[in-house]
Formats: sequence, structure tokens, C-alpha cells
Amino acid sequence: MKTHTFWFVQLLAVVCIFAVGSIPMAYADAHEAGEEMAEEEASSASGWFRTDTDSLGTQIWVGASHSPSFLGGLSLDTDIYVVGTFGELDVGLGIPVVDSDSLSLSFLPMVGIGFDYAAPNGPSSLIAPQLFTYLTAGSIYFESWIQGFFNSPFDYGDDSIYTRNFLLLSLNDTLSVGPQVEVTLDLTNGGLGGLAPGLRANVGYGENNTLGVFVGFETQKEDEDTGITGRMTFVRTW
Repeated sequence: MKTHTFWFVQLLAVVCIFAVGSIPMAYADAHEAGEEMAEEEASSASGWFRTDTDSLGTQIWVGASHSPSFLGGLSLDTDIYVVGTFGELDVGLGIPVVDSDSLSLSFLPMVGIGFDYAAPNGPSSLIAPQLFTYLTAGSIYFESWIQGFFNSPFDYGDDSIYTRNFLLLSLNDTLSVGPQVEVTLDLTNGGLGGLAPGLRANVGYGENNTLGVFVGFETQKEDEDTGITGRMTFVRTW
């Protein structure tokens, strides 16, 4: 009886030792699985940084696109836009229509709210509706912006509709060129606030980097102005 009890105690001790020893192993496995899930979740998000210099000054943009499984193929897109003391937050829903090796088409409707932090006076602008269209068909790339700016409800300025459209032909892996036109409709005073047709070139600056240069002619210019206008853009994606 004592012999059986002795072996039972030994067996129980061995079981306890293995049980205790397996705790950190189980924790490590769970932690590793959690890291793998986090990596999978992180991989579903893409981001971008952009800087523009044009008639508004130098502007900074940072944005991201998240594709959680519960959205069913759609993406949740956000960005911030900063120029001077003005900051803007945009939120939208990415809608892929076609996504293949030869053709890609997606729409991105967004709404935004802007604040001028020079004075603690609440919102300054409602930037809505917004619609961005992206089309890639072989060596052809088309991009369209449509944005509404409603400032008068906040006593911040005039209201307008702005659109930017360009069509680029890829000449090689580095250079794309094509026409671009920008139009501003003055909703407060009526009429055309701006119309600038011109040419655009996108140059690859290494992996995931693009430099864009737009040179246009502003038809709604003052008499003493030459009308030559444009924009320099740098974009990095990851």
C-alpha cells in the first residue's frame, strides 16, 4: 500500500511539473498567434503621405485605408489635410468596382470637416460632398476629384465646387504624361471661379514614391497676371 502511494505521489508530481512547465509554452504560443493576427490585421491597412505646393501654399496630407473583413471588400479611408493654421479631417468609404490585372476602377466618396486653429471658433468649413475616382487600364491612368466647400455657414468665406481631372499615359516604368484640367465653380457669387487646363507629368522617384508636376493656364486671371499656374506634388505610399 505504501509502495502504491509512493508511486502515485511521484506520478502526480511529474504531472504537476509538466502542467506548470506548459503554461509559459501555451502563453508563448498564444502570444505568437496574437502577433500573427495583428500582422494580418496590420497588413490590411495601407497608408500614404503627400505634400502639395500651389496657390494655397504648401499643404501636407496623410491618409490610410483600412480593409476589415466585416466591410465585405470595402475600405474605410481617412486622411488629414493641413495648410497654415487650417486642418481638415476626411472620412470615406472605398468602393472597388473592378480589380484585375488589366483593369482597376474604384470610387471613394468622402465627407470632411475643417478647422482654422488661428481662432478658437469651432468648425470653419464643411467639405462635402466629395467623390474621388481612380481608373487604371493598362498604360492609361485616370483620376478625378469632385469636392464641395461650404464655408458661409461658419462665416469663413465663400462656397464653391472644385474638380480636378487628369488622364496620364505611362511611357515607361518611370514617366507618365497627359492633360489635366481644374475647375472651380463659385456658388456664392455665381459663375466660374477658376478654369486651368494644362499638362501633367508623374515621375517615379524610387519604389512607392511619385513626383507630380502640373503646369496650367488660369483663364480666369487678372489682367496684369500671366495666367501661368500649376502645382508640385510628392506622394509616398506604403
